[in-house]
Parts: sequence; structure tokens; C-alpha cells
Amino acid sequence: MTYENKILKSQYQVLLPIGQGAFGCVRLGYHRLTGTLVAIKTVENNKKNLRWIFTEKAILEKLEHPYIIRLYQVIISEREVHYVTEFAPGGNLFRIVKDNGRMQEGEAKKVLGQILAAIKYCHNLDVVHRDLKPQNILLDGEGNVKVIDFGLVAQTRSGTKLTRCCGTKAFNAPELVQRQPYDGKKADIWSLGVLLYYITSDYLPFKEQTIKETEAKIITGIYHVPDHFSSPLENLIFQILNVMPERKPSIEDLEKHAWVKKCEIKVPSETYPDLKIVDMLCDFGSHQTHNSIISKGKKPKLKRQLELRPLEA
Repeated sequence: MTYENKILKSQYQVLLPIGQGAFGCVRLGYHRLTGTLVAIKTVENNKKNLRWIFTEKAILEKLEHPYIIRLYQVIISEREVHYVTEFAPGGNLFRIVKDNGRMQEGEAKKVLGQILAAIKYCHNLDVVHRDLKPQNILLDGEGNVKVIDFGLVAQTRSGTKLTRCCGTKAFNAPELVQRQPYDGKKADIWSLGVLLYYITSDYLPFKEQTIKETEAKIITGIYHVPDHFSSPLENLIFQILNVMPERKPSIEDLEKHAWVKKCEIKVPSETYPDLKIVDMLCDFGSHQTHNSIISKGKKPKLKRQLELRPLEA
């Protein structure tokens, strides 16, 4: 067992698989010292994944938002990278809809408003997710949104185009399907439209028997409107699922729509802990190493203990 894996197992009891990310599996665990439940995503550390590993790590370390999953720690070994994050026990939107049926519009409004707040925060930092889908939206114990899986994230400047076609086909915007350079923010918005359609109908607007048929349907932008959709919801989805990127609404436009329940979020400007203090703890014998990166931001007492107290072997 490598030294880094000994660090992981000395700090956390790894329990059972709970999901699959874009590049690795996710397991439930708990912090041995405090009993805090966590999610541990493990990614193979190889040349193919290296770029995405460090991009996701760098982005997650700077994201501080109540509707985005919180990164606690990253432990890097020669073979694997372990991302330790907060655990959201409410499950993902895909499973929730499959188990309970489509969401009523009142509930969906709350969910969409919180997702919009999270993605608006990302877009203001020029961060695009590129894999927004129901499986990547969790609910916490209070029913609030937690956006996860930034494995395909990209940092982009306003006005620049991305070229890598990635994400989940049924949620890809037409410009990705056609292998054209695309605006990552507009592509995220399209994916949100598909996600909203799914949670309010229990099926996908463009999903067909084959990938080729799915792509053809996405390019045309033609979909069935369920009879139970209210007129404002139908109008909102119609605006989002516009095959012309330049005509897609911005998140600010969506927040002004009559159907949308806007969420006003005040993101704290102060950060906690000071990373210099974390480095000092490493130097004074904590089982954290310089490859174990602690995320910034104010947290509840138990989570501060999780991050700052040296652990016994």
C-alpha cells in the first residue's frame, strides 16, 4: 500500500460505492476522527487523465457556493487521485425522477433556481461545466441542490470558443453534435434545458434508439411538448432549446423569466482556512501532505475539525 493510500485509510473508513463520475468511481466514507460522512471520488492517475485531474482540482479548490459540492481534500498517489467532498444524502435527480416520477412544477422551480444560481456563479468565473445532467445534480439532506462532477470542466474567456466535444450525448447542444466550435456557457444552458425537460416530464426530449438518430433530432431541435406543461414552462424550454446559439438566453435572461424562481445567493468573500496554516500543519507532522490540498471557505465546526486537526495513525 502506498504512503498516500495509507493516509486515505488512516483518515477515512471507505464504505460502499455510491456513484460513477466522468472519470472515476465514487464511494461513501466517513472521517474516523469526527464521524463526518464524505464522498470519495477515485480517479486513475494516468497520462490520459492527467490534464482533467489537475483542471478539476484547480477549479474545485476555488469554487465556494452553497449549491456546488464542497471539496475538502485531494490525496494524490502515483496510481490514483482521491477527491474527498461533502456527502449529499438526497440522491441525484435522475434516480429521484425514476423512483418517484416527474417533479411538480413548484418543486422543479426551486431546483432549477438553485442550479441557475450555481451555474451563474461558475460562468461569472468563466468556468463551464460541460456535463450538466440529472445524474450530476444531487440533493442534500434539506432538499437543496449540489452540483457535482467537474471532470469535464473548462476555463474559458468570454467570447472564445471551445472545440472538444464532450459530455453526455443526449444533453449535447446542436453545435457540439455538429462538431463546431462552441460557446461553453451557451452549451451549458442548452443542457439545463434538457435537464429541466427531463425532471418535469420523466423522459428526454431528444433520446432515440441510436446515437445517430439522437444527433439528428438534436440538430433539428424538434421535441414533443407534454400536455401537462404549463404555458410559462413550455415557453421557457422553447427559449432554451433554440438550435441557434446566438439566440439562446443567458442565465440572467432565464432568471427574469416568469416561470423561474430566482435564488439570491450571497457568496462569502472571506476564506477559511489560511493555506499557509495548512502547510504548517503538514510540516508539524499532520497526516496531510503537500499533495493533500484543503479547500478554502467557512465551514461548520465538524468540518473544520476534519480539515485541520492532525490525525492519529
